Amino acid sequence: MAKKDYKKLDDGNIVTLIDDCIGRSVGYSDSELSTERSKVIDYYNGTLPKPIHDGNSKYVSLDVYDAVESLRAALLETFSSGNKTVKFAAQNQDDVLMAQVCTEYTDYVCHRQNDLYNIMSSVIFDGLVARVGVVKVFWQESNEYDYEDFEDLTEDELDMLLAQDGVDLVDDEEDDLGLHTGTISIEVDTSQVVIENIAPEEFLIEAQAKNLKDVNFCAHRTKKTISELRLMGYDESKIDKIGEHNDVDLETDQEVLSRFENIGNGRGFDSDGYQDQVRTVMVYEAYIMLDVEATGEAELYRVVKAGNVLLEKSKATRRPFVTFCPLPVPHTFYGNNYSSKVIATQNARTVLTRSILDHAMITNNPRYTVLKGGLTNPRELIDNRVGGLVNVTRPDAISPMLQAPLNPFIFQTISMLDEDKEDTTGVSKISQGLNKDALSQQNSAAMVEQLATMSQQRQKIIARNFASQFVKPLFQEVYLLCVENESQEKIVELSGKYVQVNPRAWKEKRDVTIEMHLGYGEQQKEAEKYLQLHTMLSADPNLSVMYQQDNQYELAKKIMTMSGIKDVDSYLTNPEELPEPQPDPAEEMQKQMLQKQLELQERQTAVGEMKLQMDMQMAEMKNEIERMKLENQLAITSDQLDHKVDQLEHKKDMNMAELVLAQNADEVTAIASPNG
Repeated sequence: MAKKDYKKLDDGNIVTLIDDCIGRSVGYSDSELSTERSKVIDYYNGTLPKPIHDGNSKYVSLDVYDAVESLRAALLETFSSGNKTVKFAAQNQDDVLMAQVCTEYTDYVCHRQNDLYNIMSSVIFDGLVARVGVVKVFWQESNEYDYEDFEDLTEDELDMLLAQDGVDLVDDEEDDLGLHTGTISIEVDTSQVVIENIAPEEFLIEAQAKNLKDVNFCAHRTKKTISELRLMGYDESKIDKIGEHNDVDLETDQEVLSRFENIGNGRGFDSDGYQDQVRTVMVYEAYIMLDVEATGEAELYRVVKAGNVLLEKSKATRRPFVTFCPLPVPHTFYGNNYSSKVIATQNARTVLTRSILDHAMITNNPRYTVLKGGLTNPRELIDNRVGGLVNVTRPDAISPMLQAPLNPFIFQTISMLDEDKEDTTGVSKISQGLNKDALSQQNSAAMVEQLATMSQQRQKIIARNFASQFVKPLFQEVYLLCVENESQEKIVELSGKYVQVNPRAWKEKRDVTIEMHLGYGEQQKEAEKYLQLHTMLSADPNLSVMYQQDNQYELAKKIMTMSGIKDVDSYLTNPEELPEPQPDPAEEMQKQMLQKQLELQERQTAVGEMKLQMDMQMAEMKNEIERMKLENQLAITSDQLDHKVDQLEHKKDMNMAELVLAQNADEVTAIASPNG
């Protein structure tokens, strides 16, 4: 199917379309919502209801004021009592430290770069009084200049100084030696996320909007001077075309007049006939779905216009608004008005209390009936001076007029209205600590705590609405703006330490968790639970093995944080940063003495072993000597025997030889003898 022949939109068409959307939007001019807001502010300030007659009591019961401020105090105490209620969840085990850095830096942007306490206070007030509180979250480009003097610099040194980024020469003087003295300016990037509270009458949205995410048109209107538009960088030719326009003057808006009624309804600064550069014009920053190029698909555009002039037009990825509706109604952007529910109670209590005061005044100062001619001087009665005399001509000349007695059910009705207000607002005297019966000595602390907690259920629901509708989206938007726009690393103080932060390296999406405790001592109760957990883990021998120093540090930090102690690192040191444990001198000396004793015992044992070894060696040597001695003795004895044998043999041989010689001699003799 072919697409229709759509027409492109020029600047004039866009301005006309936006003007039409503005005229039909909620909160533009004299709408029922604006009338309701103005009426609620009057009741909050105590200017309504007015007395019926001039002579009646002017007392006004401040039920609307009491309901709004009681609930605002409870919500502010919950979300700004010194505890970090918002935390970015880690994606995995390795992401724990980075998630903590993201949490700390986002908290730094919200609370230190912006005043989140006052922002939340204003948003809660607007939500309770005007149905919806709105803030605008955006990235603001800004620069600041620091000026520094220099002297006696050479040409090369000055060139090196000016070569740095953001450094410009402001003043320079060169002396006879060629040295330079002067002033330089240093440009410092101070761009940051800005959280700006928007007054209810400045926010516009289409009448049948269901939510802010899917709305076709919403806008922020504010008054700007011509000078401010020039400083914002808009083209001079466009600024010159801005003339008078039939825009609503916010100074005469009924909501603004009600807000400033207590200090006077005079108009603000009027530049007419003074200077054109300080003339104020109504500027609309609209976020609208448009098909500018006639493609058949509408896209979100940010359009800024003043009068009939379109100052700026660009595509947008999301609407920069975060809202809070205390009493949401499904399928509508604006829920119920919390404060308007109490107006009937304020009217009734005021009328009843005035009747009591008027009756008391009439009782103390009654009207009189006077017989004609019964007074000598009527001025004496009219004067009504305490102790004054009134001269009469007859005893029955003066008599007080009869008046009806005070209805005995008035006080009972006032008590009934108190109960009705508690049922309507969810803020009870018990939760405020104002019920003397609940706080009597007959009731235990546990009973008082239980009653207070039960009476705060409605407050908790509104607090959860504030957490899910406002706090969580606000921190997510701040986080995304930091990721998208931070162009350089920063050194910021986080938890008492200076940390280098680079938001561009963060993940684009992170889950946000909110820890909320609203109740009679709930915060302290949670801290006591963790303290009991510490006691249990330390006492159980099986669990104490798994309850190590890192776990103890995290648990102690949790307990201190929930107790309202922000700077935990001033009192606890991360186990990873602890120095090496130093030994106890007494234990070290005892260890040294024990070591000496061990060394002495070892030496004694070694000496004993050496002595035993030497004894064994001596015994072996003695045995060897004895053996050798025995061998020598045996050898000597054997030699002696051999010698004796040799001697015997020799003697035998000698004897034989002598015998042979003797025989030979006998033979010779015999031969030689003549007888032979």
